[in-house]
Amino acid sequence: MGRFKKNKGGNGYDTDASDSMSEISIDSSKNSVLSASSFRLKFGRKKAKKKSSSSSTSSSSSSRAATNAQRSTTTAADRDIKPKDRRPHTKTIGPGVVMATPALDSNKLMKDAKSRYNIGLVYLKTGDYAKAQENFEYSLYCHMQLSGHDSNTYGNDTIYTIAGVREKLGDCYVANEAVVDKFLASDHYEESCRLLKCVDPEDAHKNLTEMLERVEEKIKLLELRNTVPRNRRKPPTVIASSVRGIDRQTKVAFGDHPATVDVRGQTTSKSRKKKSSKKFRSNLLHNPLANGVGLISDFAQDFAHEVVDGIKVVVDVFDDSSDDEASGLSLEDEDWFETVMAHLERDNHRTAFKSLLSLKEEQRLMATVESRRKLAESLLKVADCSLEANKIKVANDAYEEAHAILKKDKHSGDIMKLALKGCIKSNKLRAKEMEGAQDYDSAISHRTKVYQFLDENNRTVPACQQQVKIAYLHAENDDYAKSVEALHAAIRRLHKGAKSVAYMASNRVKLLIVCHEMQAICYVKSKKWNDAVDQYDEVLPLILKKEGQGGKRYNSVLIRKSALLVMTGNYVMATPTINKYMKNAEHSNPDLIVDDLDHALALDTNAATHLKLKKVDKAIPVFEMKLAFVKTLPNNHQMKSDTMHKLGCLLANDNQLESALPLLDEALRTKKYVYDGNHKSVLETTWAVAATNHMLGNNDKALEHYSILLDNMANIEDMPVDAAVIQHSAGKLFFETGKAMKAVDTFRRALQGAKTSDNPQLESEITLNLANALSGQEKMDEAMELYDQLLNTKSLKKTKISFTTRFNKCLLLIKMGEVDEAKEMLHKMEENPSSMANHVRGSIFLTLGNLALLNDSIDEPMECFDLALDENADGDVSTLVYTKKSIAMAQLDVGEPDKAILTLEDVLEDISYSDADGKSVNLLKAEIWNSLARVYRKRGDLQQAIDFARLALQTYKTDLGEKNPITLRNLTNLQLLLLEEAEELVDYDDAKSISDAATYELEDALDAFESLDDPWTYRIDMATLKTNMGFVAVWQGKPKKARKLVCQIEEIELPLEHFLIHRIGVLGEHLEELEKTGGIKYDDVEKPQKRSNRKSKGRRQQSQKKSKRR
Repeated sequence: MGRFKKNKGGNGYDTDASDSMSEISIDSSKNSVLSASSFRLKFGRKKAKKKSSSSSTSSSSSSRAATNAQRSTTTAADRDIKPKDRRPHTKTIGPGVVMATPALDSNKLMKDAKSRYNIGLVYLKTGDYAKAQENFEYSLYCHMQLSGHDSNTYGNDTIYTIAGVREKLGDCYVANEAVVDKFLASDHYEESCRLLKCVDPEDAHKNLTEMLERVEEKIKLLELRNTVPRNRRKPPTVIASSVRGIDRQTKVAFGDHPATVDVRGQTTSKSRKKKSSKKFRSNLLHNPLANGVGLISDFAQDFAHEVVDGIKVVVDVFDDSSDDEASGLSLEDEDWFETVMAHLERDNHRTAFKSLLSLKEEQRLMATVESRRKLAESLLKVADCSLEANKIKVANDAYEEAHAILKKDKHSGDIMKLALKGCIKSNKLRAKEMEGAQDYDSAISHRTKVYQFLDENNRTVPACQQQVKIAYLHAENDDYAKSVEALHAAIRRLHKGAKSVAYMASNRVKLLIVCHEMQAICYVKSKKWNDAVDQYDEVLPLILKKEGQGGKRYNSVLIRKSALLVMTGNYVMATPTINKYMKNAEHSNPDLIVDDLDHALALDTNAATHLKLKKVDKAIPVFEMKLAFVKTLPNNHQMKSDTMHKLGCLLANDNQLESALPLLDEALRTKKYVYDGNHKSVLETTWAVAATNHMLGNNDKALEHYSILLDNMANIEDMPVDAAVIQHSAGKLFFETGKAMKAVDTFRRALQGAKTSDNPQLESEITLNLANALSGQEKMDEAMELYDQLLNTKSLKKTKISFTTRFNKCLLLIKMGEVDEAKEMLHKMEENPSSMANHVRGSIFLTLGNLALLNDSIDEPMECFDLALDENADGDVSTLVYTKKSIAMAQLDVGEPDKAILTLEDVLEDISYSDADGKSVNLLKAEIWNSLARVYRKRGDLQQAIDFARLALQTYKTDLGEKNPITLRNLTNLQLLLLEEAEELVDYDDAKSISDAATYELEDALDAFESLDDPWTYRIDMATLKTNMGFVAVWQGKPKKARKLVCQIEEIELPLEHFLIHRIGVLGEHLEELEKTGGIKYDDVEKPQKRSNRKSKGRRQQSQKKSKRR
């Protein structure tokens, strides 16, 4: 004993030999004597070398030889690892005997395990596989000493660590070319895979799952490489805490460490087993050291026989079918339940649950009530622990399994109630999880289970509540038919057992109201308006009886019912229904009896009923009331913008354009703040702003908004406004502002859209405007083809569009020189008694009067003009102005300028007294001022003519814009008047300054026409401008500039009979004279004049004879 204590530094064992023996690690592939002897000789060699005899040396040599021989035959998964260094927790007692110290140096073991593993990784990386294997084996040995051999006691981290070491050992054997038998690597891989499969994937973390997949892949690859059949002995039996048939004393004596034995020996009898065990314990207690070696050797030899006997006992237990043994749980079953509890302690809930399921599959365990109850209790414990750990899916499965087991027994008692309660709770939680993940089908499945559990226990109201939630989930899936079906089932269930609603419990009535309301909403979503109204008719009496007429719920349903009646077109019923709420709301002032959104819907519905009944004057105050209400709400941008949009459109349709535009502008700004700039709601309001600006004459702003619409609306689906309508409006604006080519292109796209949307009325209107635009572009043939297409359409016969088309065709014929055919068509339309022709009848007489002026007569034109005035019975200002203007021009042509002035002044007075205002009235005034300028010029009052021309030009610039063709033409006329004024001046400097300024304005006008990017449409205007500028250049003595202008004019294609042909010839003559003489006098140059408004060749000849020369 003294020698033993000296070797351990004076810290020897004070306990007896039996306590020391309980800590011995038994070798799994050899008997205990060989294991202890080789262990002592291999790891205690340095110290034993100084003190042992020659016999010990020889014993050591033989032990090493036995160890080397055994290494080639045993598998890596079954043998213990024997590192070179001495075990830090053992002591050598004597030859072949090793005993463990009472306290393990766990910190050193953990440190050695980590360091040796890292060193092994380095060696494995560098290709030194022998050293890598040695370090990995030592690391595995340290882990075994720390955690034991029973994998059931391992935590998840320990499993992951040991499996990793096993995997690396397998890698060493695979990579080491010196090792021919690769089945050793397969052993390590399989052991690693077995350890990893101890934990269910649901309980394992991500790294463990990935590692399992990696190891399985390596096993597959290794199986492909091993083409030689594997010659292995039968796998040993692992004796652990879960192994069957070993008595408690054996388990306590040797701990939970597994021991692998050779089963080829003969089994011993029970008496031998008991005798040897008794002898071993007795001798060990009385003489722990003297007989240590012999006792250990004897015990190790008998150990294999005891194990085989235990295995036989286990087999006998399963073969025995006696009722006594089947009535209770076996020792193995108890161990199995302990293993399940161990999994729960490590939070491996799914693993524990699967372990219990494997017990359920055994028939003998499910044969008795006691065993089933024990299994159900364990399942409930797993479920409760899983629920606490927030593993709701595992808890749900466990509760349902426990419920299914207990359902077989009629008298389960309180435990059955706990299982049922757990099933309901876990399914509710699972349903909420699925709803949060928007997996509504799975949520419906769990809600259905809850409904079935509740319905089986006759809990009507909770079961119907689940049906309502199921219906809601079906609605979330847009399956409104199934939602209605679930609600019908709930309603039938609520009515079950009650004769009528009067005898129904209050909680049932409350749920019944919810069901009817939800059914109405589902019918609304399915666009079954009448069915929804029926549901509201069912629920209104229930709510009235429960809450009264002033209740919030009653009035909300009242509002929704009235809105549905408006949708169905039943305005007769909708009006009193919504009025009933409005009266209730007046009595409840200042507090609302419904929610804000319901009150806003009520105002919308009230306004809609007025609009459908064409009571616009009553609808506008309702929308104003709604706007004032919405402004008081928080976060009201969306609703406020929508209300302002509707009110602005309503005011615009009521011709209150000045009041409508600010509302629409603010609505557009708010919508751009709330939505994306390309949102369909933003584009809808943009169109309203563009159309209102167009009607007000703000053409620049209108063009800006229309351009935005045309660029963005092609990418928007479900536009609130038909794209063809927007394109049609934009095309009309482009045509009015002189953008003829762009107008034609826009009309063509609008026509295609109208054909696609199958809107024949809109299609005919667009076709007519397209023909008018083509006529303005002087594309006569194409325009005439479209006019004929409209006139040949049977559905348009004797309609307003038909007569408008005939009138426009007559204007085109006059433009083409077919005056007689045009007059014939005009007379036929004038004689047509149809009321549809009344809207063009006044224009017909006006056109006939202008044509009669070509015959140099005054009676026939005046008669036509009087008939035109008579047709203007409704007092249309525009028709009146154009008719009287034509009368004044006729008076001017017959040499009566004073009468013409009086007629035009009378027209100005009529315009002033009319109720019309805005852009159209300003443009009419500009027309009259322009006509007065012409009359005063012909009368010889040049200054008055200039004043009226400037007044008209300013109006055109304001209302049409400076780049509008009409504005440019009037600018040219004013400059010609100024040039005439300059010609009359005696002072050369004054005349030159005026002529230079006029020339500058004419050049700007020419650049503006060219910027319109439609040279063909405005070729007459540009030719007229260049001709006048050529006369100015000749008058100023600039032959080079004049010649350049003449060359440009010659490139322009003009009609052969146009009056400009003569003027261009005169300009050429004066230019040739100027080039010959080197200069001419002012009075030798023809005064520049504009003749663009001449209607006939006779009038042009008469005006040319009256031209004055200086």
